[in-house]
Amino acid sequence: MYDFDYVGRTRRFQDVLAAKGISCAFVTRAANVRYLTGFWGYATRAEYSEPRRLICLVVPQKGKPLLIVPKIEYAFACAATHGLPIEVRRHVEWTETGETEDSWGIARDYLREAGGASGKLAFERQQLTIRAVDALQQSFDKESFVDCSGWLDEARAVKDEAEIALLTRCAEICVEQYEVQVKALPERRWREYELAMRGWEHVVQRCAEALEHTDVNSPIGEGVQLITSGNRLARAHGSASCKHIDPNDVVALDYCRVPYLLGYRMAMGRIVSLRKLTSEEKDIDAITTKAYQIGVSMMRPGASCSDIDSAIRRVLVDGKLGPYVVHRNGRGIGIEAVEIPEIKVGTTDVLKAGMVVSIEPSIYREGFASRVENTLVVTADGAQLLTKAPTGIRVLS
Repeated sequence: MYDFDYVGRTRRFQDVLAAKGISCAFVTRAANVRYLTGFWGYATRAEYSEPRRLICLVVPQKGKPLLIVPKIEYAFACAATHGLPIEVRRHVEWTETGETEDSWGIARDYLREAGGASGKLAFERQQLTIRAVDALQQSFDKESFVDCSGWLDEARAVKDEAEIALLTRCAEICVEQYEVQVKALPERRWREYELAMRGWEHVVQRCAEALEHTDVNSPIGEGVQLITSGNRLARAHGSASCKHIDPNDVVALDYCRVPYLLGYRMAMGRIVSLRKLTSEEKDIDAITTKAYQIGVSMMRPGASCSDIDSAIRRVLVDGKLGPYVVHRNGRGIGIEAVEIPEIKVGTTDVLKAGMVVSIEPSIYREGFASRVENTLVVTADGAQLLTKAPTGIRVLS
């Protein structure tokens, strides 16, 4: 199992609060609650940042955090945070003696107990609905609020040793899934979703092996693999459908929406062809591969993410593939499929050692696609490849 330093993460966040003069922060973004506590699950749903079923981690500048959850999540939250210096309190959705519907009232009481009721308060404005913000501001002095959106995202961008070890294993499982699906492709005429399920069975089994000692997290995650073939190849984000994969199809296998160990994400995309490629298609794949190699060669601490994207895009555009490019050329990977840094023109993000990012030059058009997507860890002197599967279009005919 992978032991994350939740206490150290919280302490470092409290240091940020102290440096910015914040007495307390309300963490409601599901990925950030999970980063600091290990608790997640239904927290990804929008209703869990609103009063009726509020999930909020109250982090004072000093002292023990409080995790507020609805009663329906209380037992799960206690199990997920067992052994951590985190208090868990619950609220309900009805009126009952001994219980409370006032979820934000729990936070107010805790702050008074901790002596942090006065001073500046921080909350993650960007991920809250207007209704959720109104409820929060009505419960406290709205003039005291500071928007802390992005503060924890920056901390999450640089992975610790436990996360890198976990992501390394996720990458190995991802490559195994790809090989299972490639081996299966010639066996029969699959529907896209059937091929997705064939690979997913392998992933769940591998995750179960890693989690067999715990009943807190399930090996079955939430996500649908992206698989497109034939005339669907222009749909870069096409989930595996009921379409049959025909004998002469080119098939795009994308793994960015597949949850792996503990729900962590991975970035890998490959193209498999059930027919011989034309000379034009071979040339296109060579251009995409060159763009990928240039992007990887630029990866090092301090490198501009904007410059990396620009260099990759220049190769694709010079190769007259610009009209078929539909997304940026990389992003951060971790708890979420898209984290900082962004590998895109115009961003001020720079690479740091410990970041886990994708490089993914790709073109999509009806009947044909070319894609090289891999996950890499930024190291002190370059980058280390995690998704170790052969690049280039794999021809099975």
